[in-house]
Amino acid sequence: MKTNYFLLIVGFLLISCNKTETEKKSKTLATKKEIVNPENVFTNKQIWNLEYQIGAFKIGSEKTANPELKKYLKENLPKLEQLLKDYKAAANNEKIDVKAVSSDYQNELYKLAIADTKGFDNVFKLYYKEFLAKTIQEISADTLEDKTFDSLKNRYGNLLYEQKLYFDIL
Repeated sequence: MKTNYFLLIVGFLLISCNKTETEKKSKTLATKKEIVNPENVFTNKQIWNLEYQIGAFKIGSEKTANPELKKYLKENLPKLEQLLKDYKAAANNEKIDVKAVSSDYQNELYKLAIADTKGFDNVFKLYYKEFLAKTIQEISADTLEDKTFDSLKNRYGNLLYEQKLYFDIL
């Protein structure tokens, strides 16, 4: 019985060590590095942030019990949607490949979507304040050469600070 297990393990090792010629050719060299444009990374990050915010505002405006917060979310949703359109247009003009939303943001939106409506206002404020703090820190740390993206960054930064003030007072 022990011999069968030993032979099975040896067989798996031999199979895993056996590489075909196509696998060897498709392997990339560790020395090759893809040149990444800072505007490309920055733009994708900001598009993800905006898509998360739009999703969070939509969920919040449906589930929140606080009428003042609900009104604020509905009134400010068009600003975020317009800024997202502007970022996507700038990315399209500069031929930047916009990637799908990261799984982290999708998980955060899912948590908001399944949150209990009883204490939703507190959960929403907690998640959103954390997001705002992180995003403001990231956006203030980035410097860009392109004037189009720099202007979008400034507009977005102003919008984030406005939201931070509102949520700090709320």
